[in-house]
Amino acid sequence: MTDTFHGTHVLVTGAAAGIGRATAIAFAKAGAKVSALDRDPVQIPAGDATPGQIHPVACDLSDLAALERIFADLIAARGAVRVLVNNAGVDRRIPLADLDAATWDEMMSLNLDHQAALARLAAPGMAAAGGGAIVNLTSTAWMKLAGTLAAYHAAKAGIVGLTRGLARDLGGQGIRVNAIAPGRVVTERVEAKLTRDWIAETHALQCIPDLIRAEDIAEAALWLASPGARMITGQTLVVDGGVV
Repeated sequence: MTDTFHGTHVLVTGAAAGIGRATAIAFAKAGAKVSALDRDPVQIPAGDATPGQIHPVACDLSDLAALERIFADLIAARGAVRVLVNNAGVDRRIPLADLDAATWDEMMSLNLDHQAALARLAAPGMAAAGGGAIVNLTSTAWMKLAGTLAAYHAAKAGIVGLTRGLARDLGGQGIRVNAIAPGRVVTERVEAKLTRDWIAETHALQCIPDLIRAEDIAEAALWLASPGARMITGQTLVVDGGVV
């Protein structure tokens, strides 16, 4: 998809590492002007951003008032956001006994609230520019019965509902909204503690006995935002290697 997004303003959240960084690089390689948001420093290896550009932006996505100000500055400087990739999130394990109101609100803030806020902020500019695409990152985790992840599961399931609602509300304005649900992805954090047993278990779970990399999710986001997916909206694309 080299140069597919030439000059297009693409915003990617959680871009300091993992899926977010891989996605920022993938869009830049396709010619986009990428605004890469993260509360941690965004460092892109030299040569990975051509022929597009990556503009790192320090941003605490849980501070919605600050997010609005940062977003306004970005569109003033770089034009309307035509592709929004809502990637940022935190998968924190919290026992039910510790899931008080403040902790619950924090998990919604870190995983769900900023996705809705950025969609609201981006939609008018997308519509005025003739349309756009929003890709929300959810997870396959909420589809399973893993323990101590109730708040995380609720947020990630909520992203699927948000995606479907936005698809209906924004489709008439030429804006498509889809989600990606990754399975077990080998990001830098996971790679640091890989074991032979984990790899063997992962291969056994999946129809495709190979490890999923951040770049695999980035390619899915690139396609969902591309003209090749012009009639696809309201969908959740599961990228898990075919877990049975």
